[in-house]
Amino acid sequence: TSKPESRIDDSSAADYHTGYEVRVSLLSGDDKVQRENAQAYVADALAAVRGGDPSQAELDFEIRAADDPGDPGAAMAEAWNIRFKKGVLPDQVKETITKMVEKIDGKPQFNEVTSFASSVANEMRQSAILAMLFSLVAIVGYIWFRFQRIDFGLAAVVALIHDVLVVLGGVALAGLAAEKLGLDGGVLQLQDFKINLPMIAAFLTIVGYSLNDTIVVFDRIREVRGKNPSLTPEMVNLSLNQTLSRTLLTSVTTLIVVVILYFGGGDGIHGFAYCLVLGVVVGTYSSIFVASPALLWMMDPDSAFNRLVGGISGTSGTASRKRTAPQS
Repeated sequence: TSKPESRIDDSSAADYHTGYEVRVSLLSGDDKVQRENAQAYVADALAAVRGGDPSQAELDFEIRAADDPGDPGAAMAEAWNIRFKKGVLPDQVKETITKMVEKIDGKPQFNEVTSFASSVANEMRQSAILAMLFSLVAIVGYIWFRFQRIDFGLAAVVALIHDVLVVLGGVALAGLAAEKLGLDGGVLQLQDFKINLPMIAAFLTIVGYSLNDTIVVFDRIREVRGKNPSLTPEMVNLSLNQTLSRTLLTSVTTLIVVVILYFGGGDGIHGFAYCLVLGVVVGTYSSIFVASPALLWMMDPDSAFNRLVGGISGTSGTASRKRTAPQS
C-alpha cells in the first residue's frame, strides 16, 4: 500500500508562482510506480544535489499523477508531474534530473520540462491582448469591405467585445463559486480556472463563432433594407425573425457538443470547454440583442455616432438625412 497523497495543499501559493515543472515517466518492469516511491526518487536526487536530508527536500516540490489529469491524487501511475518551488534553482533542477537518470532502473523518460514565472505570464497576457486586438481590427476591415459601410463592422466589434468580457467574467465567477460556495467539482464541475493558451484559443473561437452569427443577421438586414438610405426598427425586427430559427438551430446543436466536451473531455480541456459553453450562449444572444441594436443606433442620422462621423467628414447627420429623404 502507499501512503496518502503527499503534496502542497495550495499549488498556486506564492512559492509556486515561479519555478519549474517536470513531467517524467517511471516504469518498474510492466507495473506502475507507487506515489511514495516516485516521491522518494525525486527527494533523494534533490537532496544529493543540494545536500541535506531527503525529508527536507520533500518540502520543496509537489508531485501529482499525470496518467489521468482528473485524478492527480492517484496512488500509482506511470507518469508524474513534479513541480519545484521557486527556491530550487534551474541548475539544481537539471542536476536532479541527471541524478534520477543515473539511479533509477529503466531510464526514466522526461517528457516535458516547463518553466513558469511572472515574466512568462506577462508575455502570454500581452500576446493574448495583441491577438484579440489584431483580430478585431481585421474583422472591422473585412466587414467594412463586405458591406461597404463601417457601421456594420463597428457594430459587430461591439458585440464581440461584449462576448469576450462576459465570458471572462464567467471564468472569474466560476473561481469565486468554487472557492466561496464550495462548488469545486460536484455536478457542475466548476473550478478556479486559470487563463492559459487553450483558454485564449477558446476566446478567439468565441469571437469567430459569434461573428458568424452576427454576419448572418447583418446580411439579412442588408437585404431587407435594400436601397433604402435609412434603417428602421421594423427592418431589423423582420430580419431577426427571418434568421431566428437558423440561429437557434445552429446554436443548440453546437451547445450540445460543447456541453458533452465540458463534462466528458477531461481536465486538459476543461477550461477551454467551459469558455465555449458560455461563449455559444452569449454569442447567440449578442448577435440579436447587442449587435443589431448597435447597428440601428449607428445608422440613425441623429445619433451621437453619426454626428461624430459627420463632424469629422464635414457633414452633419441631419443634413445627410435631408438630402437623402426624397429618395426614400
